[in-house]
Amino acid sequence: MNNYKVERLEQEDFIGFWKRVLATILDLLVILIPAVIVYMLFNSLAVSLHSEIPIILEYIIFIVFDIFMIVRFGGSPGKLILKIKIINDQGSYPTLKEALVRNIFRIISTIFSMIVGVSLYDLTAISTNLALWAPLANDLSKILGFIMLVDYLFVAFTPRKRALHDMMAGTYVIDKSAI
Repeated sequence: MNNYKVERLEQEDFIGFWKRVLATILDLLVILIPAVIVYMLFNSLAVSLHSEIPIILEYIIFIVFDIFMIVRFGGSPGKLILKIKIINDQGSYPTLKEALVRNIFRIISTIFSMIVGVSLYDLTAISTNLALWAPLANDLSKILGFIMLVDYLFVAFTPRKRALHDMMAGTYVIDKSAI
C-alpha cells in the first residue's frame, strides 16, 4: 500500500471534530428540503399503493446518495462546501468498498430505522412482520447511537483525527488544499 501522499501531510491538514460537526450541520441544511420532499412523496406512495416498497426505496436512495458522493466527489455536500475531502491511503477518493465500510454504522442504523419506519404502517404482511422486530430495532438503534457517538469522539483523540469508521475503511478526512 503506497500511502506516501498521506504520510507527507501535516497534522493541521487533517480535519478535526468541530469542523466535521459543522459539515454535518451543513449537510442537514442542504439535504433537508429534498429529504422532506422525498419522505412525503414515498410515504404517500406507500399508503396509496398499500406497499412498503416505496418506504424501503426511500432509505436505499439516501444510502446510495451518500456512498455516491463519497466515491465520486470525496465527501458529502457539507464537506464539499467547507473544502474538506475524504481520501484513502493512496490519496484518492475512497473506493466503493472503502465507502461502504466507512458508512457501515450509518447503514446499520438506516436498516434499524427502516424496520421501525415500515412497521408504523399496516400495509402488507411485510410491515406486520417487521412490526414484531420494531421494538428490538428501536433498542438496537439506541445502542448503535452510543457506538456512533464514541466513533465520532475518536476524531478528538487520535493523531490524524480519524474516527473509528475512518480507521476501519482506511480513510482520512483532510483539507482539500492539502493534496
